[in-house]
Amino acid sequence: MLPKATYIFEKFGIFIEKRSRSVILFTVLMVIASFFLAQQIEMSTGLDTFVEKDSQIYQDFETYNENFREGDPIMVLVTSDDVTDIKVLRTIERFEGQLKGRDCISGSVSVVSLLKEVNKIKTGEAVLPNNKGEVKAILEFMPEDLVKRMLPNEYNAVIIVQLPSDLSSDEAEQALGITKDAVLWAEFPPGTNVIVTGDPAFQISMNEEMSHGLGTMLIIAFMLMIIALYLVFNVRWRLLPFFMVGIGIILTFGVMGLTKIPMTMSSIAVFPILIGLGIDYAIQFHNRMEEELVRVGDAKDAIIQTVKHMGPAVGIAFIATSLGFIALFISPVPMIRDFGIMAFLGLMICYFVAMTLGVAMLYLLDRRAEKKGKNHRKVEADIDNDVIGRAVGKLAVYMAKNPVIVILVATLMLCSGMYLDQNVGVQTDIKKFIPPDMPALLDLSHFEALYGGGDQLNIIVKADDVTSPEILRWMDDFGIHEVNSRKDVFKASSIATEIKSRNGGKIPNDPTVIAQTIDEIPDQVKNGYLFGHTTAVINLGISGITELGTEQTGVLVNDVTDDTIWFNPPIGVKATVTGQAVLMSSIFGALTSGRFQLTMVGLLCIFLALFAIYRDWMKAFIPITPILMVVGWSGGVMYMLGMKYNPLTATMGALIIGIGCEYTILLMGRYFEERDKGLEPTCALELASSRIGKAIVASGLTTVFGFSALIASPFPMNSDFGVVTVINVAFAILSSLIVLPPILVTLDKWKNGRK
Repeated sequence: MLPKATYIFEKFGIFIEKRSRSVILFTVLMVIASFFLAQQIEMSTGLDTFVEKDSQIYQDFETYNENFREGDPIMVLVTSDDVTDIKVLRTIERFEGQLKGRDCISGSVSVVSLLKEVNKIKTGEAVLPNNKGEVKAILEFMPEDLVKRMLPNEYNAVIIVQLPSDLSSDEAEQALGITKDAVLWAEFPPGTNVIVTGDPAFQISMNEEMSHGLGTMLIIAFMLMIIALYLVFNVRWRLLPFFMVGIGIILTFGVMGLTKIPMTMSSIAVFPILIGLGIDYAIQFHNRMEEELVRVGDAKDAIIQTVKHMGPAVGIAFIATSLGFIALFISPVPMIRDFGIMAFLGLMICYFVAMTLGVAMLYLLDRRAEKKGKNHRKVEADIDNDVIGRAVGKLAVYMAKNPVIVILVATLMLCSGMYLDQNVGVQTDIKKFIPPDMPALLDLSHFEALYGGGDQLNIIVKADDVTSPEILRWMDDFGIHEVNSRKDVFKASSIATEIKSRNGGKIPNDPTVIAQTIDEIPDQVKNGYLFGHTTAVINLGISGITELGTEQTGVLVNDVTDDTIWFNPPIGVKATVTGQAVLMSSIFGALTSGRFQLTMVGLLCIFLALFAIYRDWMKAFIPITPILMVVGWSGGVMYMLGMKYNPLTATMGALIIGIGCEYTILLMGRYFEERDKGLEPTCALELASSRIGKAIVASGLTTVFGFSALIASPFPMNSDFGVVTVINVAFAILSSLIVLPPILVTLDKWKNGRK
């Protein structure tokens, strides 16, 4: 089939036979090194896993964060019967005192710090009032919006623990620990409840949940592998593929640490996939080794023939699968690109482990059996009594004899699935990707419900002097216009609204008065709206991408962007619309529109690669056709199950083409191997299917079981991906055994008839 390739792999088989112990020793050393390298893997759950850092949309959002947010703060929610009680306020004061001087904490803001700041202006001393009456008088003196930020109601108070913007993940975790310790040291009065939440607390909890979830999935996947191997892989040392894929996973962890690939919500799904596909490679080599042992009767010749024939065949399948993953490299979502890179590297490692370590171990075990005087009658009996193989062979022949019906039914299912796929929605709420019962999520949701967690559009305004009366009036008028004309915009705030509220509802004409007013605004408020005199921000409160949906949010972003142009901004003013809603709208829009593109790129890459390898359009076309049908069926299944696309399931088209082509390539390769020996098409199909059938069913079942572990993931994004993948892999196996045979035999006969 591939003379040069078989010659190279034959030489490689001779090398493995002569250096089998060296291969094992080298692998052991690599495993030890991987344990140390894996310690360098970092968890990543931030926005940069969804959006490319170099993109303009991300840079605009970073500008907003750098200028108007010191860093994602830790939010502390204090709940009591009366949070303005002096005892509660003094406890908050003790709590804030515990945070002072800490390297990883830049400060804190609370109702206590505001009361002390106002008292300093009035009395010259930054101290708490002595009684509740004084507290009430000061609160009535302060702007209502400012009080609401710190005191949403009489039962709740908010403490904002500010963090530097350049904190590492370890330092953020340290800051969270200090904050929790400070809560204990402050000794809040009985009946007072304190919740420590906010983005840093949530991200740290997410990292812990990801680590725990990965461990659980790996354990479940390995247990399912053992069950699958005992069910359908009836050979000697049947658990050897299990150990091979385990070593492949360890080496993949090492490569991740070496190359600094982060662990994200999507990349944890790679490992059950690698278990399912990696064990497949080991099974194929193991199965062929047993077959060659019966044929040639000698372990030395068996190992050489196994590597010679299976090295190229499984290698081509690996290339096809990898190209499906490589298609993910064009995804606009960084976590999906990391997913593709990890899957590619992991599969490559599993392939070489199966071909080197796996075959070397089988060789040494066979040599040991030969020395003990054991023959290979059991192996021969297992092959002769292969019920699964014979059943697969008969099924393939039956399907090949009814090509019109099989292909017509498959095509109708393809068209129906593609039509239904148009009605499958996209999940736009990031929180739906996260375990719904995660305590950190519940705390954050409770806090946002109380404090206000709606999305914002942030309009960055730049000019030579954004505090000039003309520009301030434009900012105020613009905000009012958006609230009045856009039904999804319910609030507008800026430095202009703060100045206006302190000057009888008007923007002063005198720059001196404006400057004095700005000086009177507390820093924690002013810094959220003004950066120097050249940059300001207008915050528009919106319903949020969850309520609006992707398309409507995108329309709103475009409308507000247009408004910044036509609403007559003063000369020299540049306004840029940014915000998390802008980022997420862009991401999900790309996912919705990019699914078909990813699938077509994967399909084209695999076809071109197979054509380059075989130099035959028919051999390049045959393997992808049955799997292309699975892509259409997948959309129909998702619609009927009421599922939505997420960043992972949106990649399913490209993935299933890569994964499914492995089965079709291996079966096609064995078919043409038998044809080259002189067998006519039907006989070649039956023999090829029966010989490789057990391995395909075993590898297919282990792949399904490996992906099934994803269903147990605590992250809904991964569990949904697991459900879809299990169904699609099952479809791919059925398509390989039902749809491929009639296409293979029909095209082969047609081509030979033309010759």
